Amino acid sequence: MTTATWPTIDDVSGLGTALSLVAPPEFEDGNGHVNVGHYYRLHMEAADAAFTALGFDEAYRDRTGHSVFSVEHHIRFHDESLVGDELSVHLRILGVAPKAIHGLTVVVNRSRGTIANTLEFLELHVDLTSRRTTPMPDDLTALLHDRVREHEALPWSLPLAGPMGVR
Repeated sequence: MTTATWPTIDDVSGLGTALSLVAPPEFEDGNGHVNVGHYYRLHMEAADAAFTALGFDEAYRDRTGHSVFSVEHHIRFHDESLVGDELSVHLRILGVAPKAIHGLTVVVNRSRGTIANTLEFLELHVDLTSRRTTPMPDDLTALLHDRVREHEALPWSLPLAGPMGVR
């Protein structure tokens, strides 16, 4: 992501929607808005759905004995959301290495027309028997590199943590 142009809601929606819902009453905290723990859960559920769609699903784990583990997260809040607000979560892939995926999930508040928050993450590809990192299969790596190229071509960006990324 080379530009500093803040995206519109339509821009972010162009990534596809990994998860959407209306914030239920149990999401409200003592400050009257959606609690950070619920945002975090939305990010994790959306990332899981997006990674499943990319091929990192139960069948992949069963077939290969491999999966991805989260090793780093950075959440940033841009606007609040309230109970009853319509929220959606979207995935942007930022970088790929043989054993790692750097990405960003974005929570959009569709009711307010704002970006509520982002979660930047680093996932490592892991052998579930040895519990050590291992290279991803070529077909998944190629798919992820294609997605990175698509996402790098987008004319917008969001703030990132800085030192996080693939090496």
